[in-house]
Amino acid sequence: MSNLLYYPYINLPRTDWTLRTLLYYDNIGSIVPQEYFYEPERNYDEFMLELVRSELVTPINPIDVFGNPWQVTRPFLELVERNQEKLRKAQNRFRQDVRGNIHIDKFSKAKIHADKFDENIFYALQELGLAERTDGRWYSVEQRTAKNLMSFLATLISTKTNRLPTTDYIRPIYHRRAFNQDRRKRETILTSLIPFPYEIDLRKLLNFKERHSELLNTFRTRVELIVLDPNIVEDTPLFHQHLAELLQRKEELTARMNESQFNKIMFGTVCGLIGAYQGMATASTTGSIIG
Repeated sequence: MSNLLYYPYINLPRTDWTLRTLLYYDNIGSIVPQEYFYEPERNYDEFMLELVRSELVTPINPIDVFGNPWQVTRPFLELVERNQEKLRKAQNRFRQDVRGNIHIDKFSKAKIHADKFDENIFYALQELGLAERTDGRWYSVEQRTAKNLMSFLATLISTKTNRLPTTDYIRPIYHRRAFNQDRRKRETILTSLIPFPYEIDLRKLLNFKERHSELLNTFRTRVELIVLDPNIVEDTPLFHQHLAELLQRKEELTARMNESQFNKIMFGTVCGLIGAYQGMATASTTGSIIG
């Protein structure tokens, strides 16, 4: 999969994680409230605005993706309501001010006040004692519920738009061995092999991607063949053999970056590229995604 969907925030961070991700994948999408399309200069931070204008990042409006948002996310509420013990713990955390903020326009059309998705999802969360409205078009939601809701939304949108959901914030929520092994393999390979410019110059980065798209695509294909092969286990002779075969790609990428006059080429440890919901990106039904 060559395109990503970044979550849970709107603005991508100005970090080496973003540069490495922009190089490795064709395009990054971000879930954006509708008002951002009308007044981008007012809403995005400076770096994100530059990313959007350069078309390195694609804003995605959930309303354009879902035909009936309430039907899509009703299963999420059913899941929350099903486990009463977890619900009581979440209610206690909310009363203790363990909260996160969600913009109302992530789930609704701006300035529409009849049969809106926000009047369903947020009203239901308020009735459950997990949310309350704060300033403007923001809701304060119990922190874990907010994270789960944004992850759920990102997974659904990713499925609809053929993207892989990802975040620069990694925590071991899921412990499926196969998934963790794949993620570790990918991070080990990319940390060791993919160079990225120390200087954040998006114009140069875009030009480099356009001029060397075939080289970058070949590199990604070779990495994913290793990552997705269950017979290639990290820290085995076979793994290191394939890693050595990729050194030529690394040297070629580095040489092309030097030709592009990037001031300094970096290698090193960064945050993982893939979020916790990689395995869900290809789910075909809402039920299987929840599962």
